[in-house]
Amino acid sequence: MKLHNYQHRAIEFCRTTDKAILSIGCGLGKTASILHYIDEVKPASVLIVAPKRVCEQVWRQESSKWGLTEIANKLTIVAGTKAKRRKLIQSSDYLIIGRDNLADVAGMSFDLLIMDELTSFKNPQSNRTDAICSIKAEKRIGLTGSFLTNGAIDCFGQFAAMWFGGQMTKKERVSAFYRWRATHFQDLLAGSGLQFHKWKLVTPLEQLIKNVRQNIFTLDSRDWLEIPEVQYFEHYVELSEHEMNEYLKLNTMLNCTLDDEIVSFNENQKFAKLQTLADGFVYVNDTVQRSEYSTKLDEVCDFVDRAVSEGEQVLLFYAFREEKAWIEEKMNKLHLKFTDVKDKNFMQKWNDGEVEVLLSHPASSGHGLNLQFGGRICVWSTIPFDFEHWMQANARLARQGQRRNTQIHSFMAKNTVEKQKYLSLMKKSKVLQDFIDITK
Repeated sequence: MKLHNYQHRAIEFCRTTDKAILSIGCGLGKTASILHYIDEVKPASVLIVAPKRVCEQVWRQESSKWGLTEIANKLTIVAGTKAKRRKLIQSSDYLIIGRDNLADVAGMSFDLLIMDELTSFKNPQSNRTDAICSIKAEKRIGLTGSFLTNGAIDCFGQFAAMWFGGQMTKKERVSAFYRWRATHFQDLLAGSGLQFHKWKLVTPLEQLIKNVRQNIFTLDSRDWLEIPEVQYFEHYVELSEHEMNEYLKLNTMLNCTLDDEIVSFNENQKFAKLQTLADGFVYVNDTVQRSEYSTKLDEVCDFVDRAVSEGEQVLLFYAFREEKAWIEEKMNKLHLKFTDVKDKNFMQKWNDGEVEVLLSHPASSGHGLNLQFGGRICVWSTIPFDFEHWMQANARLARQGQRRNTQIHSFMAKNTVEKQKYLSLMKKSKVLQDFIDITK
């Protein structure tokens, strides 16, 4: 296999700076580019930080696929018990570690640090960002397909991970973030009495990133890949009178009745609970209260059944454990062949057509997985808040190698919070496109 010209451009950019952000669209081969860069410069030590599934199933496999045997043999996946992870860290100079185990390598030094999915560090107050800032590296490379996942407010944490974070204590970094936010953003909900914030960028985006613009390399998938058309479908489900009454009651009175039991919530919990109630259940502490039926999940499963009957496979994304459990019960009654990403052979089963439905949470299969050789239909039982989850998950099917038009079907309950969530995703999409247009 040969690298594409745009991949050679990415490698060339990495040669020009010690701090490189590669904002490269889904399917353009970020991993392959960096592996060839490693093969070229041969650093003495490398740390690759990635989401768990990408950590375990992508980097070493890609090395072997591209014939980079020396790198594949050097790369050590740091996983298992804490004692096992400690031993693995001591045994190799080329490490791949899941972002949730970053504390194991906090404060260590490497020649090259690669942050696969740089947006993992968008929260400057998180322990994860604190750990990545503590790592010393002569060269840092951040990889992302969606630099501004939830708007420009995401910039600060990623800039800290790339540049200045290690020069501050966590307290100093958080304080700097508050000053930066106050300078460049306005809280649209200030004075509303709500315990939430909605930050609007008041500084032009181009000015916000001007000091690091020269360190950002951007490729837009639409400019380089021949991807079949992607069609988006919105399915609005009309809830039953009982379901809608309970939804409205929770929305106005902060309580609802499920299975003859009254459950109450404070305002801070309400917005998340409204989403689950649209699906027919709510979480109360560590337990779940389920309604007798869910009109929305019934329609989701009926649609999936129809698609399968027409010879299609369906990649179905859910948001909540109870939602998944309920969908599985319904699909069993429909005699559908399904699996989920916990099955170690799920990719092969999906791509070989052995299963009709693949269930996944977007955080579990949103990055680095090639599912385009299976089906072309993606169904969102519950749409996410996080734009990165939305974009990356859809790109599991809408990517190079897909031979048919991809369909993205989003199911939303009428007159509920779900419509606002969908509109929010579309606004975030525009902000990301503005960033791409500025930096490419």
